[in-house]
Amino acid sequence: MKIAICDDEKIFLDSLEEKIYGILSKLDCEVIAFGSAEALLSSSMDYDLIFLDIEMGELDGMGAAKKIRETDFETPIVFLTSHIEMALEGYEVNAFRFLKKPVEEEKLRQTLQDIQLMKASHKGVLIKAGGEEIVVIPSEVLFLESDNNNVRIITSSGSITTRLKLSEAIEIFNRINDTIRKVHRCSAVNLDHVARLRDREAVLDDGSVIAVSRSCFAEFKNALYEYVKKTVR
Repeated sequence: MKIAICDDEKIFLDSLEEKIYGILSKLDCEVIAFGSAEALLSSSMDYDLIFLDIEMGELDGMGAAKKIRETDFETPIVFLTSHIEMALEGYEVNAFRFLKKPVEEEKLRQTLQDIQLMKASHKGVLIKAGGEEIVVIPSEVLFLESDNNNVRIITSSGSITTRLKLSEAIEIFNRINDTIRKVHRCSAVNLDHVARLRDREAVLDDGSVIAVSRSCFAEFKNALYEYVKKTVR
């Protein structure tokens, strides 16, 4: 993983670099440090993750982020700030997270782990269907439905049917993105896409409503609670 860190405080910059290498090691990542937003923007900008201080010199971190988002909508940006009240403005540039300075090592570790999980979830899985092998992105799966030995995989872009047991399909997707949970003996949903839970029904972010059986409800509710607690910060 190639990580850019940008801060005009040299001591903080060196400390953050050391902490990142302590968590990931130099075998797992490359950290490139910049002392100004201008220096960052004049670089290749080929990064998997950017740590960006908000309060800098002539061009602050928020301004730099807006310039980055003019051409790059996907690279996760983690803002570093002593003033967490500036977090609201970060939604304009799709900030991944805000870390309060000085950065706590455990929160930094969790952020790096969450980035790795997010990137892993965008890897594809090959599913055989209709004589073809189709690439399915686990994070795009909305829910699964089984019918005997066939499973229908409903994603944000359509659906495919493959000859698998429901348990096998869940295992395949959860190897990459461990968010698929059974809600019935014949169906499972992706926690990533649950908008709300009501009257033993899971309402997904595309409007789909999936019934949750009595036997699965308590376990599914707990799984959803733990997922929300982990991902909402």
